[in-house]
Amino acid sequence: MKLSDNAMCAVLLCSYVGMNQESTVKPLSLGEWGSFLDRVAEKGLEPKVILDRNAEWESALSYSGEQAERIQKLISRGGSVALEIDDLDQKGIGIVTPFDDTYPPLLRQLKKKKPPVLFFVGDITLVKKIGIAIVGSRDVDEAGMLFARRLAEKAAKERLVLFSGGARGVDSISETAVLNNGGAAVIYVTDSLLSRIKKRDVIRNILDKKLLLLSSEKPDAGFSVGRAMSRNKYIYASAYYGTFVVSSDYNKGGTWAGAVEALGNGWGKVFVWDHSGYDGNRRLIEKGAIPYELSEETLGDVVTRMGAHKKDSDTYEQRSLFDTGMGLEEKASETKEEQFDLYDRVKDSIVAHLGSGLDIDQSAERFRVAKGQMREWLKRLCEEGLVKSEKGIYKKAANGPEN
Repeated sequence: MKLSDNAMCAVLLCSYVGMNQESTVKPLSLGEWGSFLDRVAEKGLEPKVILDRNAEWESALSYSGEQAERIQKLISRGGSVALEIDDLDQKGIGIVTPFDDTYPPLLRQLKKKKPPVLFFVGDITLVKKIGIAIVGSRDVDEAGMLFARRLAEKAAKERLVLFSGGARGVDSISETAVLNNGGAAVIYVTDSLLSRIKKRDVIRNILDKKLLLLSSEKPDAGFSVGRAMSRNKYIYASAYYGTFVVSSDYNKGGTWAGAVEALGNGWGKVFVWDHSGYDGNRRLIEKGAIPYELSEETLGDVVTRMGAHKKDSDTYEQRSLFDTGMGLEEKASETKEEQFDLYDRVKDSIVAHLGSGLDIDQSAERFRVAKGQMREWLKRLCEEGLVKSEKGIYKKAANGPEN
């Protein structure tokens, strides 16, 4: 695993990587990290300046002797950090920072509250997929369990990625339902990342690129209520189509606190199951959450109707199947008047992956679209001379795009 100098700076200053238990110096807090970045930006510098032994960054950034000494101690453990990063890499654990293109794009809206270092296991590209979050109580009743399961199954059917916290109750029920129905999940865990990746079903789903585990804490960190509360914002912010609250107590618990915080800060739309049996749900709706009931309407259409996020021809339906070149950051800046022909975005991928030849049924199955849609696309590809049809078998033509 190779990190840029700026990324390494974030690891050195903001994580416990490479730090022994006897160390008396602590990493920078989120607030201190934000202050550091402000000082760097004001001087037109980059964070990596502190790694330059010849740079007089202490005076340039106006740090006092004590503050500068602390930073010096943090960056002086570069050797032990490099060794531990290599060890993590051997275990399949990667590191991503805001200085990396693979950093979860929607977390950037958290600004100074976004995590400076994330440890991950799995396909990091899942963070750029369209999805929903499902949250709720750990001790949920039977009705809540059923609702969470059905909602997760619906998300999987509609090819939406699930964002969750991996806790007992609603989180784990939703995660299991999505994965069992062919969907994918991104889980923000707060403890024991190393322990989680030893489980057989977790390993299988990670290898199948259906599961991504992320944590802002060192992989061997234990559970902390404070860290669990803090990661709620990551879940809400990451879900492009919003967060669905299954069950919540009133004015207590992590679900309530997370939903109220998200509503107050505008970290995406918050939908709440309109169930009279949960007092917390009713109170969240009074605070501005959107009431929701399961129906035949797709979740994408629900979100669009509520004005939560715009839906166009390039959304969840193809997001997990084709690399369209449009990320979530670009999507967030689109206007509603813009229109796109999805065919232009996916045709090269279709041609390049027809292999030795596929019929209509096989093509629809491979690209996971309706047979009628596949037939229309293949017809257009033939008309453009990119694909040829021989006895109902479609193959790349001589002038088709290369793999």
